[in-house]
Amino acid sequence: MKRVVHNLFLMIEFFKIEFLTKVFGSHYLVKSLYLCKSDNIKRILQIHKASIGTNVSMKPMLNIDNFGRSGEEFYNISFGDNCYIGKNVFLDLANKIIIEDDAVISAGVSIITHADVGERKMQKYYKRVSAPVKIGEASWIGANVTILAGVTVGKYCVVAAGSVVVDDIPDYTMAAGVPAKIKKKIEVK
Repeated sequence: MKRVVHNLFLMIEFFKIEFLTKVFGSHYLVKSLYLCKSDNIKRILQIHKASIGTNVSMKPMLNIDNFGRSGEEFYNISFGDNCYIGKNVFLDLANKIIIEDDAVISAGVSIITHADVGERKMQKYYKRVSAPVKIGEASWIGANVTILAGVTVGKYCVVAAGSVVVDDIPDYTMAAGVPAKIKKKIEVK
């Protein structure tokens, strides 16, 4: 009985979010994703065109910016099988974000796919940058890491907590620091 009531509340929350998104638009959808229960996050992302593999676990407080047009808000995100997305993760969807199978994105991680100053005087010195970000198979991104536009983190990598990743991280390595530097090779058997 307890499970039936839980599922009923999830269904009500889901339909409420979908209805109010139609009324108030995509910004309501993104705000709701941040507040909704973990069980509904995947369902909402999939309906709005995210690619999500099997057995993906997502914690609440998912924060998304620069999403697509209505009905296809999350087409720029792809999660492989067996991924884990921690609490309070920020995803900038101005360009593609690809998270491959078995990757772990810990709490507080920010993945940024673009940078620009907008229509301001500094624009002539700092042009807009927009490039996809890829997190390789079985990689572990530690808590509060920031990954910038155009970065590929290879497979079986570890990025230490608090690092800022500005360059690609090759397969089977551990990186740490601001900016992140390779600290050691990882022996995978």
